[in-house]
Amino acid sequence: MCVLFLCYICFIIKSAMIKLPSIQSLLTQIGNIIKRFPLVIFSAVLLTSCFIYMTHQDWRFKEDVAFFWGKLSMCSGLGIVLFLATALLSEAKGHSMKKKIIVQVITLAVIVGYYFTLEKYENFNLDSFTRYMLYIIAAHLFVSFSAFTGTNKLNGFWQFNKTLFLRFLLSALYTGVLYGGIALAFWLMDDLLHFKIEYTKYLYVWYILSGMVNTFIFLTGVPKDLSALESDNSYPKGLKAFTQFVLLPLVTLYLLILYAYFAKIIIHWNLPKGYVSYLVISFSTMGILSLLLIYQIRDNEENQWIKIFSRWFYVALYPLIILLGVSIFHRISQYGITEHRYFILVLAVWLVFIATYFLLSKKENIKIIPITLFALALLTSAGPTGAFSVSHHSQKSRLEKLLAANGILVNGKIVKAIKGVNDSDVVSISSILRYMEEANALKILQPWFNQNLDSLRSNSSHYIDSPDSICKIMGIPFEPYSYYSRGSYSRGFEFELANSYYKSSVNVKGFDYYTDFSYNYYVPSDTTTLDTTRDNEYFKSGNDSISFIPCHSSCKYALVKKGKRIATFELYGFITMLRNQSDTIANEYYSYVKPDKFMYEQTGTDSTVYQFRFNSIEVRKLHNKYMIDNIRAAILTKHL
Repeated sequence: MCVLFLCYICFIIKSAMIKLPSIQSLLTQIGNIIKRFPLVIFSAVLLTSCFIYMTHQDWRFKEDVAFFWGKLSMCSGLGIVLFLATALLSEAKGHSMKKKIIVQVITLAVIVGYYFTLEKYENFNLDSFTRYMLYIIAAHLFVSFSAFTGTNKLNGFWQFNKTLFLRFLLSALYTGVLYGGIALAFWLMDDLLHFKIEYTKYLYVWYILSGMVNTFIFLTGVPKDLSALESDNSYPKGLKAFTQFVLLPLVTLYLLILYAYFAKIIIHWNLPKGYVSYLVISFSTMGILSLLLIYQIRDNEENQWIKIFSRWFYVALYPLIILLGVSIFHRISQYGITEHRYFILVLAVWLVFIATYFLLSKKENIKIIPITLFALALLTSAGPTGAFSVSHHSQKSRLEKLLAANGILVNGKIVKAIKGVNDSDVVSISSILRYMEEANALKILQPWFNQNLDSLRSNSSHYIDSPDSICKIMGIPFEPYSYYSRGSYSRGFEFELANSYYKSSVNVKGFDYYTDFSYNYYVPSDTTTLDTTRDNEYFKSGNDSISFIPCHSSCKYALVKKGKRIATFELYGFITMLRNQSDTIANEYYSYVKPDKFMYEQTGTDSTVYQFRFNSIEVRKLHNKYMIDNIRAAILTKHL
């Protein structure tokens, strides 16, 4: 079976290369790849070996040893890309063997240096992984332009990256098909012939194919004669068809949707939803990618529309960037800067720069796109301009204001709270401390404390204990998620419609429209303003869309139509009434409610009656206040 497996791999590698007449020629080709990119192949082999070894071992109670192999895997993955980039740089510069070795040694030193910057297992967190991903992105971007630094060979640059792009797709296709075939063969052998094949064998095959075979297939297509690419005017017809008939129509569709939403915001004068920034980034990325894919044929006489589309695309970006900026700055003003908000903010600035450059520049040097993104990936990964440093200090500043306002931070030192701190500030303080603990950034708060903050977690069995201990020093409870903080809530209870499992219909007599409705909401605060930027639920009343939005005070909700509040539902008294009706309580935590007592009706300012016929309401109690977790109801409406 192993022999057949190796033969199959050789056949796939051979078919992905230039058609070769013999196995000897195939081995020669593989040898040339190893000779051309020795450290890339070494990194791929090391990465594959690490994954196989880690899968084979039992790592229970061996976290430090497992972390060593994990770090080695991370550096190997980085090495595959970085060694490729610097090898291409040396080839393009015509370096002698001595200079090539020096460049590769410097690259190795960079990777080894990164290995020693990785923190201990207990301090490795999402920030550490995000920083690693930024380095991986920067390394891939470096590959795209490393062979064309200091030159103006834009056509060669485009042809080179077109080849890498298509080669990546081809190698992924070969790897996926090959793995699917082998995995199916394994399953058939196990199921039909009763050869016991453990799940680890599937993983080993995947590691070998994706780590080594995929790398070989990709590297065989990396252009060697880089100078000849400048005179190459070939263009795959399939690429043009894919861009022209798939990507560009999608870009246009998203553009129309985002502009319609932009118009809706202006008409109703609402703040944009938080996730709209991701939509703008995705749309911009797809549009720029589309224009890059057809860049090489933009000057053809029959393709003059490309230049027109390109110019109007960059013009159309500005209003969307404004929309993105409003969305992200609203979040920053409320909750400060976090890593993902920082990245979005940086990308927004980058989009402004790129749009302005391509509108004003006559040369349109497309190399500026990967080069500037490469620089941003490095600048945002570490140091004072890094996303983590900026985010930590932003949250520290926000925490400082909250503590000072509540008399907990006096003359730069923490003192116990003398007066009560409202729930909203407690939740905010706890959430910031929880965030900084997870980011391993509590050390920047040390000057405020006489106690050593590291000692608070030295005997901790769970990361949440440090923020909890800090809150005790401040004299406030630790409530990062309000409902779920320890000792701050009573067990939840639920009201449910009596005999609901036997109801098969809803009596809609006297009403115009009916719809089923469900709503979940978990993080309350004490403000009374509407939060129109979160992902709120909505229901339909005829052709009208009615948004159901929390007011953030206890059990209070608003109905909003066309940007205007048309009704306010105060459910606190309704919940209290249900809870006090002893005849409806089946047990301490569960109540059955009769249909005539389980409905709430109100007339909106739009002269429409809104009747909620509840099926269930889940409630928790926090600081003697009822908080609604979940609502399920039938909504009936009629116009007066």
